[in-house]
Amino acid sequence: MANMTIQIIRAREEHVTELGNLWMEFMRYTQDVDPVFTPQDGAIPVFIREYLHPAMEAENSLVLVALDDEKVAGYSYSLINEPSNLEDRAKYGCIHDLFITATHRRKGLGDRMVAEIMKWFHLNDIHRVELNVLAQNQVASSFWRKQGFTDFKHTLYRLL
Repeated sequence: MANMTIQIIRAREEHVTELGNLWMEFMRYTQDVDPVFTPQDGAIPVFIREYLHPAMEAENSLVLVALDDEKVAGYSYSLINEPSNLEDRAKYGCIHDLFITATHRRKGLGDRMVAEIMKWFHLNDIHRVELNVLAQNQVASSFWRKQGFTDFKHTLYRLL
């Protein structure tokens, strides 16, 4: 059962430092799945300046934080993508990041965050939501399938 004292709200400036640290935890977790995601030294200020602040300020994006007694326990970043002129498809939602700190996993917090994201997409007349999961990340794949997502495309790579 989810801890009911945890609040899920839009990220604010006062959360930025903790979000940077949580993002680094996310990158370290992802790096363990595939080393290509190893963050560079000094990546947190770049993440905050070039990624987090623009996402928090954009009308077409939603950055949520899960707060446990004012401490950030998780975050998500979702956005609405407009299709290119080359595609015959409507605008669609994208869940770019969703990460829960290790101490708060498997308590329903991810489910609650996804529910809030889906409400936001629904309010914005979004009928399709996409996301990417590393093929080797079985935990994340299982979580997203439980949320009703299914395979859409596969990205292949080759080292040279």
